[in-house]
Amino acid sequence: MKLGKPFRASRRYFLGAASGLGAASLLLAAGRQTFAQAPAIIKLPKKISLKIATITAETFPYVDGFNFWKKAIESRTGGEVDIQIFHTAQLGDERTINEGILAGSIHIGVGAGAWAGFVPAYNVVELPFLIRDLKHMYSLADGALGSKIGEQAEAKGFKVLSYYSAGDQHFQTRKAPIRSLGDFKGLKMRVIQNRAVIDGFRALGAVATPLPYPDIYTALQQGTVDGTANDLLTVTLAKFYEVAKFFTWSSYVVEPRPVIMSKAFYESLPRDFQKLLADTAKESAVYERKVFEDRSAGALEDAKRNGMTFVELTDREKWVDLVRPVWAEFGKATPGAAELIKIIQNS
Repeated sequence: MKLGKPFRASRRYFLGAASGLGAASLLLAAGRQTFAQAPAIIKLPKKISLKIATITAETFPYVDGFNFWKKAIESRTGGEVDIQIFHTAQLGDERTINEGILAGSIHIGVGAGAWAGFVPAYNVVELPFLIRDLKHMYSLADGALGSKIGEQAEAKGFKVLSYYSAGDQHFQTRKAPIRSLGDFKGLKMRVIQNRAVIDGFRALGAVATPLPYPDIYTALQQGTVDGTANDLLTVTLAKFYEVAKFFTWSSYVVEPRPVIMSKAFYESLPRDFQKLLADTAKESAVYERKVFEDRSAGALEDAKRNGMTFVELTDREKWVDLVRPVWAEFGKATPGAAELIKIIQNS
């Protein structure tokens, strides 16, 4: 497998997004042109109401993607579809939203860690250093990996319409930067409660410390943990640079996040509206990814202004070699995971 240098790719994304007219603006203009050239407005037998829910704040790119999607659908259905967007966990936590989708009280959401409780093999995207960078993730999500996850999701009652981005995750530490594997060993690192991540961090020599997201800032401030791992946009939104001054480019995890519906509900809709939902979901995913890149470009400058120091891993291949057994073990233990891992490695 060609490893590449994900942190360099990520930095190019930030610089490119920051220059001239943002890519998201260009895409929005293209989207408007697409709407203007679209076929005749779809006529629906009755008015349809859809609820979209996410745990993220209104300022997170998911919501930008949803708003883009809402406008696209409403403009092509002559106002016969009403879409409500609920952010900031207004309709509950991730699992509650997932369950609501299956029950029919919520129609659309974004799958993440909790969704792996329904589709266990999805956790392969949490395996450290398996997906190399954003470009690799986009290709996988829009290709064989995304299709195969979608097949597994349908067996559990979900329909995957597209894949949003949550950026690529990197390390942040309190006392000293992480430049090599030796710097990582023995550090108490905050992780999500996810076996793939915990096993990976342990294999790399860190003390994996599961903590809820709202506890990260205080844990860093009080020294309960030595570091954490997040995307750059999250670092600035949560002001983690106040309590963790060192940032190491690593792209240790780069997740495609599925935009999900109930399969039964999706199939109950008129065929032409099903196609419209799927097509515009993909358009909104392209838009959401570019919004994430643009905002990350601004986040880089924000973090630097607030005193954060940025470094790069010097020995990434050593990290990859140490976690390969974790990938293999996860593939053996989780039904459907080995096939997904093989797709990623061969891409």
